[in-house]
Amino acid sequence: MLAANYLQSVERKRTAVLEWNSHGDFSRLGKMCTGQLQDACCYRILNVDYYPRADSGRLMECLAGEYEEILIDFGSMKKQVCVELTRCSAVWIVMSFSEWQMDAFWKIAESEGDAERGSWKFLTAFGSEESRKEWNKRRKPEVWRIPFSADAFTVTRELIGWMETTLMQGSFSDGVSRKNLLWRMKRDRG
Repeated sequence: MLAANYLQSVERKRTAVLEWNSHGDFSRLGKMCTGQLQDACCYRILNVDYYPRADSGRLMECLAGEYEEILIDFGSMKKQVCVELTRCSAVWIVMSFSEWQMDAFWKIAESEGDAERGSWKFLTAFGSEESRKEWNKRRKPEVWRIPFSADAFTVTRELIGWMETTLMQGSFSDGVSRKNLLWRMKRDRG
């Protein structure tokens, strides 16, 4: 949600987020934020479109539509999800980085060649900071810390700085202009 809100509010990109799993989180989120009582195929929240329980047909509609950015929430990692991820131009795997989850993370990280080429980013918002630092000393790929945000809809100055730095490190979107990012970073520092 933070990435979608950043892309829409800071980069001014028309953004869609697809829930590519059956968890139902987007329906609950949409109803809560919009006040709707019935399920809908799309919920617009702060000018970002959220599609619950999306599928390949919905993705095709979004690709053919006016969206400049499409984010996909695959839910938990499964073999089929890894196949789908190979089709994406950039992949950010967000995980909880705890000692007991490191083996599962390692299996994903070592099995994906794209992770070594830099088109994949591994991030964590929760978990042991000590374990993350230890991982980064001994193994690859590097795991980045997402700044804590109590509100997924609020894009703070800290988050903007983090997103700009992260976007400069690799390919997230062909539509995010590195020139604009550099200009904004220079402006904010000077």
